[in-house]
Amino acid sequence: MEESIKKFKRIEWVDIAKALAIILMVIGHECPQRSITTFIFSFHMPLFFIMSGYTAGKVNTWSKFIKKSKKSFVMTWLLAALMIIILGFEIMFFQKKEISDILLLDLKGIFWGSNYGINNLNNVGVMWFLIVFFWAKLLYNFLEVIIPNEYNGFLLGILSYFAFVVSSKIWLPQAFDIVPIAAWFMWIGAYLKSIQPKLKFNSLQASLMIAIIFIYWIVMMQNYIYIDMSVRHYPFFIFSFLEAVAGTISVSFLSSCFSRISQFKILKIIGKHTLAVLCIHHLDLYWLWWGTYIPKWYFAVFLRLIVDFLILGLFLVIRKLIVGRENK
Repeated sequence: MEESIKKFKRIEWVDIAKALAIILMVIGHECPQRSITTFIFSFHMPLFFIMSGYTAGKVNTWSKFIKKSKKSFVMTWLLAALMIIILGFEIMFFQKKEISDILLLDLKGIFWGSNYGINNLNNVGVMWFLIVFFWAKLLYNFLEVIIPNEYNGFLLGILSYFAFVVSSKIWLPQAFDIVPIAAWFMWIGAYLKSIQPKLKFNSLQASLMIAIIFIYWIVMMQNYIYIDMSVRHYPFFIFSFLEAVAGTISVSFLSSCFSRISQFKILKIIGKHTLAVLCIHHLDLYWLWWGTYIPKWYFAVFLRLIVDFLILGLFLVIRKLIVGRENK
């Protein structure tokens, strides 16, 4: 998600695409309208995996693999475990649970990495994404080292099918039944980046291709088909996967247009800090406390967006002050 190595230049349209996706994530968690949720879930979480593959550098040596894996473990898996533990203690405070029950809940949440579908877990929340992200990145980078990457899309596609079959029967620990699918999306991102220089976007052929991709996305949404990775909802399997790719490509083109407009600068800022937004959203106490006082879903969407992004703003201000003091 977030790039922590500042020496690399950020891609503005990628940040905008990620910002749109994270905003839609917040909306999608509260909106019951079928047409809106179909639009949001048609692409929003796969977009993050695809953008990860698009922006990632090649991992073609074991030393790079080990280095990246160590960093990813700290920045994603350990962070997810910490967030699960903190939410567990929020549950203890607001639902008056015993600490022994919460510790057991935390261990189960960290072990399974999935919300609700396993043993009535309710402390994993959106952290399923970070757990899956870590293992998917590990799998994708491992395959990069041992197999030429042009073949990995086919291999990951096969693994994704078996994961799809398994998930229809049982959910695996660490959400391993989602991992190959997420890794396949990462490969799609890398593949799109590899063919991008070969495409002439002002050509009739490229325009026709984009039109077909956009139409496919719209047709799928018109039939209320969408992908929800957290609950293993993949209708028509490959067709819903391709819908997520088509939606990501379409939103990427829109984000490229937005990147040229100065008024959308706020989206660039949000896109740089989607990891922080994910954690804030996970811990904002909406379901445990203040959400029960909101009578209408659209009020809930509006207020939760305000709360989450106000906290983000406060976080960025505090971080800037701390960094400023350290540099003195």
